Amino acid sequence: MKFFIGFGGGKTMNKKGEMNIGIIVMMFVGIIFSLALLVPIAETVGLMTNKQVATNQSVSTVTGFLTTNSVNESINYSVRTQSAWKVLDCALGSVVVRNGVGTTLVLDTDYTLDADNGRYSLLNTSATIPGTSLNLTYTDYNFCEDGYNKDAGSRGMLPLILIFSSLIILGFVLEKSGVTNMKDMFG
Repeated sequence: MKFFIGFGGGKTMNKKGEMNIGIIVMMFVGIIFSLALLVPIAETVGLMTNKQVATNQSVSTVTGFLTTNSVNESINYSVRTQSAWKVLDCALGSVVVRNGVGTTLVLDTDYTLDADNGRYSLLNTSATIPGTSLNLTYTDYNFCEDGYNKDAGSRGMLPLILIFSSLIILGFVLEKSGVTNMKDMFG
């Protein structure tokens, strides 16, 4: 009978549980790289699925006053330039117009709105004359960013991109940490 002295005793050891420094560094770099890619993916999905909000956008109304007590109602003030598809499918929403001192103007009383084309015009009321409006208006609204998916089905599918990207990162971590062997599972 042979007797071995020392560690291992000449027997072959199972090295499945061992991780060397190269694997740890590769996992770290892979996870950081994956997370760095996940952020822009999430931001793009957000732009494509959510209307964006603009607040307190100032518009000069100096050209709209005929006298100190009279407003030229025929001048249109542009809030946001809308491209052709936005005019048809994605009008401005939740539009609020305030005069220069912060008083909220009333739609169809103090101003008219063309939300499809992103513009409004002031009406001749006491809330819009220069003495009370300070030659400015401020607008809040939401709008469709370029790349926005106007169809609900498209907006519903986009979060799946984020989910599958996260699953790929998880698979990478599990593979490199030795928890699972993807080659054996899928191939």
